[in-house]
Amino acid sequence: MKIVVTSTGPELSSAADPRFGRCAYFIVVDTDSMDFTVHSNASGSAMGGAGIQAGQFVSSLGVSAPANPVLAV
Repeated sequence: MKIVVTSTGPELSSAADPRFGRCAYFIVVDTDSMDFTVHSNASGSAMGGAGIQAGQFVSSLGVSAPANPVLAV
């Protein structure tokens, strides 16, 4: 399963970002292999619709679930 973590930086050691649509980076982690990829959030500076655009981008990466400190319940 692939999960996405919103991050302030491009490293696994970077702090998590509580913002989804305006985070700096998305870190996609494959929970089966623990491999990960880092993607810059191009929609973070959008004038509007950043959350929708970010969601569409993350979905296109095949992510199954968010692991965001605010979204996780």
